[in-house]
Amino acid sequence: MNLFHVLHLSIYSATTDRGQTATSHQEAQALDTKTGTTFWMDAIRKEMKNCSKAFEMLLEGSRIPVGHTHIKCHLIFDVKHGSLERKARYVAGGHMTAPPASITYASVVSRESVRIAFVLAALNGLEIEVADIGNAYLNASTNEKIVITCGLEFGAQFEGRLAKIARAQYGLKGSGQAWRSHLAKVLLDDENLGFHMCKADNDVWYRPATKTDGTKCYEYILVYTDDILCLSMNPKSILDYLDQRFLLKPESRGQPKTYLGADIAPFAHPYEPYVYYWSMGSHTYVKEAVRNMETHLEGLGLALKKKVSTVLPHEYKPELDVSKECNEEEVSQCHQRIGVLRWTVELGRVDICTEVSMMAAHCAMPRKGHLDVVWHMFAYLKRHDKSKMVFDSRSPTFLVKTNELPRPDWLDFYKDVKEQVPHDSPEGRQWS
Repeated sequence: MNLFHVLHLSIYSATTDRGQTATSHQEAQALDTKTGTTFWMDAIRKEMKNCSKAFEMLLEGSRIPVGHTHIKCHLIFDVKHGSLERKARYVAGGHMTAPPASITYASVVSRESVRIAFVLAALNGLEIEVADIGNAYLNASTNEKIVITCGLEFGAQFEGRLAKIARAQYGLKGSGQAWRSHLAKVLLDDENLGFHMCKADNDVWYRPATKTDGTKCYEYILVYTDDILCLSMNPKSILDYLDQRFLLKPESRGQPKTYLGADIAPFAHPYEPYVYYWSMGSHTYVKEAVRNMETHLEGLGLALKKKVSTVLPHEYKPELDVSKECNEEEVSQCHQRIGVLRWTVELGRVDICTEVSMMAAHCAMPRKGHLDVVWHMFAYLKRHDKSKMVFDSRSPTFLVKTNELPRPDWLDFYKDVKEQVPHDSPEGRQWS
């Protein structure tokens, strides 16, 4: 069977079972039979093979061990956007367990740290590569004493048998913290890694390094659950070693194209076409957000404005809006759309930050005029959807004439006070 045939079957199957995403093992089997394919069952077999190490089978006829809690597990199904690949995830019913005595919170790297990391990469000439750890949680052990009854997905030989959950299975209350602690221990204690946790952001890891020319710098690893962002002179070597400790998805490795929903790409100024800088944009996210907005308005018999040149209507003041208050559905819509706009700002659209903040200040009691303006802002994004944040490593004085700038007041206040830095810190960048 060639690739064209496989893609044709996948599209046909997705069209045939559209709106009928499987909800159980039996339904997945029925959908495959209906479409004459094995996509759903293949997804189940792949998932169960990956998570098999999370379970310890008990002897046939065994009872629930003392001190253990019996819970249910189930499969969650989805169709991957774009490729139409069928996905299955086996999750534990963590809602059936008592909260663990220990902390279950698992932090992730902040968006501010990600942006700072791109600036540091530009300033120090570091390469950036990303990778996704496959079935990350299952690399960590669990302290929860849980037992399940195996279902059809385990195969006929194990169906009905009891099994202990030995790893941090998806769905358990403590799995997120268990995985984060396990990864932190590897990054900190492994002698081949030797990273240190940043005090400002515990999901930023750094270690001293030296460039080939003898210049000192730092290498970084940023962690967002199972997504790794590596900054180094040779990030591939670091990721190759992590691949020996964990399973990195081969297709996820390489220079970043998207990260946390943002579009990542090299950028060159028109007057310097051969000099590239990293950039972060929200084109893909904005395009999808506008499409969803237009679909919603179409259901109301409305449409976005065609000619919009400003983020807010001319001379509009939201605090002076005295239009009718929104009903419950309109309030919900207003909250959702402002949430989308706020995330757009997080992805680099700082040009609309002030206006979004102004509108968000009225979320407690939005009026119909406020909702109309939110729609206006989406119309603006539709016409201006390619803005991006460029991490330019050049000195600001390269872009402006210093003799045209007024003397800053802070120079008069601080005079010649200098910042005290540790004696062993990497050398700062010397601007020419």
